[in-house]
Amino acid sequence: MLFLIVYSIAFGQNGAPSSYRIEQVQLPESMSPEVSAVAFSPRGNLVIANRHGDIWIRDNESGWRRFAYGLHEPLGLWVNNESDIYVIHRPELTRVQDVDGDGEADRFRTISDAWGLTGNYHEFAYGLPRDKNGNFYGGLGLESAGEIVMSRGPIRMRRVLDERHRSVTPFRGWVFQIDPEGRFIPLAMGFRQPAGIGLSPEGDLFATDNQGDWVGSSTLVHVRKGHFYGHPASLKWSPDFSPDQISREKLWEKRTRPAIIFPHGPMGGSPGEPVWDLTEGKFGPFHGQIFIGDFSALISRVHLEKIAGEYQGACFPFIEGESIGQGNMRMAFAPDGTLYVAQTTRGWAEGEGLKRIVWTGAPLMELRAISLTETGFDLEFTEKPDPILAGQATIYRVRRFQYHYHEKYGSPRINESDVEVVRVSTEGGRVRLELAELRPGFIYRIEATDLTSVDGHKIENGVGYYTLNRLLNGETDRSLPVEMKKLDEVVQSRQPTDVQKGGELYRQYCAMCHLPDGRGSQGIGAASFVGPESPLARSDDGLQAIVSAGKDDKGMPPFGSTLSLEEIQDVVAYLRQAFGR
Repeated sequence: MLFLIVYSIAFGQNGAPSSYRIEQVQLPESMSPEVSAVAFSPRGNLVIANRHGDIWIRDNESGWRRFAYGLHEPLGLWVNNESDIYVIHRPELTRVQDVDGDGEADRFRTISDAWGLTGNYHEFAYGLPRDKNGNFYGGLGLESAGEIVMSRGPIRMRRVLDERHRSVTPFRGWVFQIDPEGRFIPLAMGFRQPAGIGLSPEGDLFATDNQGDWVGSSTLVHVRKGHFYGHPASLKWSPDFSPDQISREKLWEKRTRPAIIFPHGPMGGSPGEPVWDLTEGKFGPFHGQIFIGDFSALISRVHLEKIAGEYQGACFPFIEGESIGQGNMRMAFAPDGTLYVAQTTRGWAEGEGLKRIVWTGAPLMELRAISLTETGFDLEFTEKPDPILAGQATIYRVRRFQYHYHEKYGSPRINESDVEVVRVSTEGGRVRLELAELRPGFIYRIEATDLTSVDGHKIENGVGYYTLNRLLNGETDRSLPVEMKKLDEVVQSRQPTDVQKGGELYRQYCAMCHLPDGRGSQGIGAASFVGPESPLARSDDGLQAIVSAGKDDKGMPPFGSTLSLEEIQDVVAYLRQAFGR
C-alpha cells in the first residue's frame, strides 16, 4: 500500500530551491502528529516516534500500525527490523521487541539508564546512531531553571561560574556511548543542548549544540573523547575538574572549537540531527554533504573539509520559511533518496507532522561548497557559472565577524567588517577568490548572488558561511574574542519603513519565540504582542532599543549586530501593523 500525500507544493521563490518539491505525509487519524523521531528499517519501511510516546511503523504492503506506546518523549530510533527497535527517551535507552509476532511490542528492556533525572522539563535525551561495532551514541541536555521535583542519581547544585542552564544530575551536558553490553561511557562534555547526534560515513562522531548561555551561536562539533566544548555546567561530572581554578579565560583555553558555527538568525537558532546525503545523486547535486534541520523554519547543508587534521567548513541555507515550517529536529533519508523531516515544536511554536523533500531532477544553480586556499576561498557551484560574470570581482561580497564567549544568552556579531576581494580567477567551473587578508578565528560570509550558469540559470542561493578555525599551514588564533569597537547605538530616526520586509524579518528571526500570530510562546516566556501587557505600549524608539540590545533577563539575544537600524525599524513597523490592533 502506497502512503498518501496530502498535498505537494513546488517552490522556487518561497524559500526552497526550484528543483525540490515538499510533500506532506498523511498520518493516521489516531496518531499524535508531533513526530519526534524518524528512521527506516533494513526492508525500507518507515518507522516514526511521536512526542507522546508512541512508535508507529508504515509497512510498504499493509500500511500503518502502532508498534509501541508508553515511552517518555522519544527523540531517537535505531531499527534492527520491524519487530526489534531501540529507542532513546528521557529516562533510558530501551530495546522494544515484538516477541509473539502479532505486530505489537510486548517486551521492553532497559539497556541503560545511567544518567540523572530531576523531572525538569528541559532534560532531553538525544540520539541514536550506532556504529559498525554495535555502540550507540547519544547526548543529554542541561536542565533549565526551576524546581527539582525528584532525583535519580546524586545532586550537585553548585554552579560553575554563571550558568543559566544547569547540570544538577550526572552527565547532563555530555555526549556518551553505550556499548553492546549496555555499559554507559561518558565521552565529551561542555554541551548546552546537543540536540543532534550523527555518525559520518567514516565513523566520526558529530553533535550539534544550541545557542544560549556560553554558546554565542549554534554549532556543529566533531566529538572526541575527553574534550570540552564550551558550556561549563557539565564539568562538575569530570573527575579532573577543579572548580577553584576555572575562569572564562581558562575555559576558552580548554574549549575545543566547533567545526561549524551557524550564524544565529540566517542559519537558524536550534539545530537538530545531522544526516549525510549518501544517495549517489538521487537527492540532487549535494552527495556527501550534511543536512541539518532546525527548530526554526530552516534546513541547512554543510560542506566539511579537513585542514591541518581538523574539521572545518561552510554552511548554507537549503530550505527556509513557510515552505518547510518549524520544528525540523529529526530527519532521515529513505531508500528512494527522498529526505523525511519529522516536525514537533513541543508547544513552543507552531508546527508538527511529517514531510518529505523530493528532488525533481530539474537543473539547479547554487553555491555548493566553499573550500579554503592559501589566500582566500574556492567556490564550487552546482552548475558551471558564466565565466564572464564569474570573473568580475564586483559581484562578490565577503564579510567576517566573531561571537563573544560568555555567560550571557547568545551573542551579537562582533568585530564585523568587509574584506576586499583583490583578485578573481575561474577554472573548470570553480571560482577562486583572493582576499586582501585572511585571518583565523573568524566566520566569513561569502556572497555571490548575481551569477548565472552557462546555460542561463540564475543562481538561487549564493550565500555561505565559512568557519575559519585554522589556515592551511595550521596557523590558528586561540585568543579570546574581545569586541574591538562598540556596537552602533540605536539613533532616533524616522526613515521610511518597509512593512513587508519587516514581516519577512519577523518570520525569520522572531516567530520562533514570539510565534507567527504574535502571542508568544508560554513555554519559554516570550512576550506576547497581543493584550494589555504587550510591549507595543512602548514607543518606537523603546522597541528598537530592545530589539537591538536584547533583554538579558528574558533570554532574548541582541540583534543590533545582526540587523541594521533600517531593518529593526522595518520589524517595529510590522509589529505595529500586524499586532497593534
